[in-house]
Amino acid sequence: MPLMVAKPMLGAGYLLQGVRLITRPGLRRFVLIPLAVNILVFSLAIYLGAREFAAFLDLVEAQIPSWLGWLEWILWPVFALLLLVVVFYTFNLVANLIASPFNNLLAEKVELLLTGRPLQDSGSVGKLIKELLPTLLDELVKVVYALALAIPFLVLLFVPVVGPLLWFLYTAWILAVQYSDYPMGNHGLKFGEMRARLRGERGLSLGFGAAAAGLGMVPVVNFILMPSAVAGATAMWVREFNREHARARYQGPYESRMTTRWVRLEIDHLSGRIGGEILLGPLQGQRLESIATEALLELLAGGCASDADSAEALEVYLSRERGQRFAERARARQEQEPRSAPPRPSGTRMSDDEARAILGVATSADNDAIRAAHRRLIQRMHPDRGGSAYLAAKINEAKRVLTRVGEAA
Repeated sequence: MPLMVAKPMLGAGYLLQGVRLITRPGLRRFVLIPLAVNILVFSLAIYLGAREFAAFLDLVEAQIPSWLGWLEWILWPVFALLLLVVVFYTFNLVANLIASPFNNLLAEKVELLLTGRPLQDSGSVGKLIKELLPTLLDELVKVVYALALAIPFLVLLFVPVVGPLLWFLYTAWILAVQYSDYPMGNHGLKFGEMRARLRGERGLSLGFGAAAAGLGMVPVVNFILMPSAVAGATAMWVREFNREHARARYQGPYESRMTTRWVRLEIDHLSGRIGGEILLGPLQGQRLESIATEALLELLAGGCASDADSAEALEVYLSRERGQRFAERARARQEQEPRSAPPRPSGTRMSDDEARAILGVATSADNDAIRAAHRRLIQRMHPDRGGSAYLAAKINEAKRVLTRVGEAA
C-alpha cells in the first residue's frame, strides 16, 4: 500500500479506535453526561419547534379556504425534513460548545488509559469549573477560525466537481483541528502550534477528519461523533504527535512490545493495530508506519532475511497492516516447526522483562493480571482469528515465563 494512501487510512483508523474507546467503563460517564444534556437540549428544541409550527398552521388554516386543508399533509413532512436538516447541521456545533469542558476531561482519561501516565493537575470537578470559561472561549476561537477559513471555500463551492471536493477537504481539516485541540490543549499547546503539528502530518490529519465528516453524515449515528472523535484524536496524539512520548518510548499498560534484532513490534491491545520501529540497517530509527511498503519488502528480502525472528516479525506487520501475503513462507515454516514455540536452549529463555513487555504488564502484576493480558492478546493475535502463529507463540511463552515467576514468588 503506498504511503500516501496508508497515512489517511491510519488517520481514519484512529477514529474507529475512538468509537471502541468510549465504550470502556472508565470513560462512559464523560460521554453519557454531555450526550444526555445535548439530547435534552435538542429534544426541547424539537418540541418547541413543532409546537410553534402547529400554531403557525392553525393561523394559516384560518386565512385560507377550507378546500386547501390538504396543504397541512404536505407542510408537515416538509417541516420534518427541514427540522432534520437543521438538527443534523447544528448538533455538532452546539454539542461541542456544551460538552467542551467534558471533552478535555475525556481526552485526559483516554490518555491515562493508553499510557498509564496521568497529566499534571489531572481532571476533577474543581478543574472542570475552573476551566469552564477558558474552554468555552477556546471553542469560540475555533468557530471564528472555521468561519474565516470557510469564505474562500464557499466561493469555490460553485466550481463543478472541484468545489465540492475542496469543501469536503476543508470540512475534514476543520474537524481534525476541532478534536485534536482537546488532547493537545491539555498539554499546553497553543492554537498555532497545534495547527502546525497537524500540517506536518497532513495525510494523517485529513484522513482522521474525513472519517469524522463521514460519520457526521449519518443521522443518529452522528450523535456519537463528538466523544468518538475526541477519544480517537487523543489516541492519534499519543501515538503520532506527542514528541515527549516519542522520545521517552515508554510503554503504556495497553501496549505490547516484541523486539527482534532488526524490528520492534508494538501492539495496541484495544484496537489490535500493530506499529513499531526498525532497529538496524539503512532504515534504522524509522517508524514502520512511515515507511513505504516497497521499502519494507526490500528490507525483508535483504538484510532482515538473515534473522528468522526479524523476518517473521516484519511479515506479521506487512500482513496485518499492509495486506501483504506470505503464504508459501508460512507453509514452509509450519512444515518445519510445531505451531507453538519450541523450548529455548538453556541460558536463552525469554527474560522476565521481555515477557512483561510482550504482555504489557507491570512488574507488580499478579497471575490474574497476567492471565487477563494473555487472554486479551491471544484473542486478537491467535492464528485461527486471522493472527499469527509467531505472535501467538511469543504471547504463550510470555505467559508461561511470568506465571512461573508468580508461582515461585
